Amino acid sequence: MLGIMALSITIILFLLFFFERRTMMLGGVFLCWVIISSVFLIITLESYEQHIAIIVALFIFAPFILLFPFYSVSFIILLMTSGVRLIRREGRKLRNFLSITLGSFFIIWAIISPFFTVKEGTHPIWMEIYLLITFSVYYFLAALLLFTVSSLLNRIPIPFKTYDYIIVLGSGLIGDKVPPLLASRIDTGIKLFHRFHTADHPVKVIFTGGQGADELLAEGEAMAQYALNKGMNKEDIIIENKAINTYENLLFSKRLIEEDMLNKDCSGKYQTITVTNNFHVFRALLWARKVKLNSDGAGAKTKFYFWLNALIREFIGVIYMQKKYHISFILIGYILITLWVLIYSILVY
Repeated sequence: MLGIMALSITIILFLLFFFERRTMMLGGVFLCWVIISSVFLIITLESYEQHIAIIVALFIFAPFILLFPFYSVSFIILLMTSGVRLIRREGRKLRNFLSITLGSFFIIWAIISPFFTVKEGTHPIWMEIYLLITFSVYYFLAALLLFTVSSLLNRIPIPFKTYDYIIVLGSGLIGDKVPPLLASRIDTGIKLFHRFHTADHPVKVIFTGGQGADELLAEGEAMAQYALNKGMNKEDIIIENKAINTYENLLFSKRLIEEDMLNKDCSGKYQTITVTNNFHVFRALLWARKVKLNSDGAGAKTKFYFWLNALIREFIGVIYMQKKYHISFILIGYILITLWVLIYSILVY
């Protein structure tokens, strides 16, 4: 039975990863696959060599169980220190306090959770409040874990796959200059271009981004000029200069791709890869899915102190994108908790 479950979850993971991995379900399926496959491996080994099974079980589970307090404390320290460093370097903007806020929340929760509990004879109202708060906290943590795992898995390149169009998303200019964050995206796009572009398989790079109020020209135009200065040819570049957000970046890029396909008298399928910073890949791919653009993702490197805070911001953005689903799940949880407390109070009181 466990072998059938392991095989089934492996097939589901394979299908998601190679055919539609732009979903938080991927993270959940991957974690289930790790657990079920590990248990299956241990049980299989136990039937042949018990001492080997024990060693494997310790090797797989001991680091997570025994070192969990160490991981937790280290993660909190990383949140706090990277947050302080970000604020010192990037300023006291509200969005730069996300990692410090999350770290502070973990500290407060670790302090109060041992005292915040219910005992036998606890009043049903207090029991329901406790269960609702606890459910909300752990739902948030579970969603954050699934988001993080899904984000990391979406950054793994698919072997032997090639692309027809590379979409590089804009991220803002300083006047008419390309800042380092945006430059890292363009450089990554250029590297991918040289990897996939051949005489038999020409590839085009789309630089997408409109002109902000404090910018002297459109991002797409500045990005294209940066790429030309790096040695790219003009005929290999498509400029999109109207988009004002990620949704429009991908929607307008899709329209330009379809127009370019018509100009080449091509009507077949095309493969695209979207380039952005590593923390932004997953949400960008969710927007690509929303505009019905089949695309994989590639992430440009970002300094760690910036990446951690930005990843939290991306998580909040994804939750907002999928707010209907999450509100539905939370309401179902609240209803089940309320029904359980009601049944408990009837039976006990």
